[in-house]
Amino acid sequence: MMELLREPMVIDDGDGKIDFPKNWKKITAKNLSFAYGEHKVLDDVSFEIKRGERIGIMGLSGAGKSTLMKLLLKENESYEGEILVDSIPLKKIRKEDYYKKVGVVLQDTEVFNFTLRDNITIANPDNGGEKEFDKALEIAHVDDFTDRLPHGVDTFIGEKGVRLSGGERQRLGIARAIYKKPQILFLDEATSHLDLESEEKIRDSLHKFFQQVTAVVVAHRLTTIKEMDKILVVEKGKIVESGNYEELYDKRGRFYELWEKQKL
Repeated sequence: MMELLREPMVIDDGDGKIDFPKNWKKITAKNLSFAYGEHKVLDDVSFEIKRGERIGIMGLSGAGKSTLMKLLLKENESYEGEILVDSIPLKKIRKEDYYKKVGVVLQDTEVFNFTLRDNITIANPDNGGEKEFDKALEIAHVDDFTDRLPHGVDTFIGEKGVRLSGGERQRLGIARAIYKKPQILFLDEATSHLDLESEEKIRDSLHKFFQQVTAVVVAHRLTTIKEMDKILVVEKGKIVESGNYEELYDKRGRFYELWEKQKL
């Protein structure tokens, strides 16, 4: 059970035998295509993630954003094209070693009937120290709701986290990923259950934390990715635009249309 919290579910075992390179510089997707049966979801996608960069991925529902994230997480390796870590194919990197380096927060956080503390620290039980734990709580604003729990962070939160709201479970997931001390942080609609006020607070805290990691963020609310170094606009399985906020907004293209529409 504990391993499920540390590693994403794997569909294809692949042939990974190489450790994730310690001094990696970039992750590159080259001519990436993927289909579910005959339904093509990604079509000849290419992009680069430099170490330390903050990348936003946006697009309408069904555009291929979450599928792209799954491939970057090695959840499915039956794709055409390549994902390279420097010059090493991601398929050849050991999953166990790769997952030690990444933190993942999905729209629906996996929660178990442990204490709130154990649900967070289980991702990195060797991290140790209240300082790191308190930092994770602060960044994810988990301390906003611990006062109402009868035993604070040592409260058992029930099967699937029934004591917590959807937004509180998402904050738990963010704290867990931060506590893990990842090199790469993947967020897929990680604040979708939060109200606007709570999301703004967490967004500000996260962007400070992003300075310490490589961040890849899929977001529905476009304000979440406004400050990213690079934004990929995905539509019908293709990257139709790429750039930072100012570049894409001034271009008056697809990003501009979606941004203005969401403002209404």
